[in-house]
Amino acid sequence: MSVDARLDVNVALNRPSYQVSTFILGGIYYYPNYANDGNHGTYLQTAPCAHTLVSTNPWWAVDLGVALYVAGVKFTNRDSSST
Repeated sequence: MSVDARLDVNVALNRPSYQVSTFILGGIYYYPNYANDGNHGTYLQTAPCAHTLVSTNPWWAVDLGVALYVAGVKFTNRDSSST
């Protein structure tokens, strides 16, 4: 498989992902795959996002399936407001 590095492609989209632990709030599980499911919502209650338990060394990982040169990584922090 070859991906042209000049393309702005989300190679992590819907790939298997993992995190150190899974936060649960009100029966809602915040699984690691919510971080790369294509949903750009950031509010915790209305748009599920990945969330871990409090940890000294938290981590999240994605399996891209192949070795790739990654030119950049974009993270979005969740919004804790109620808007």
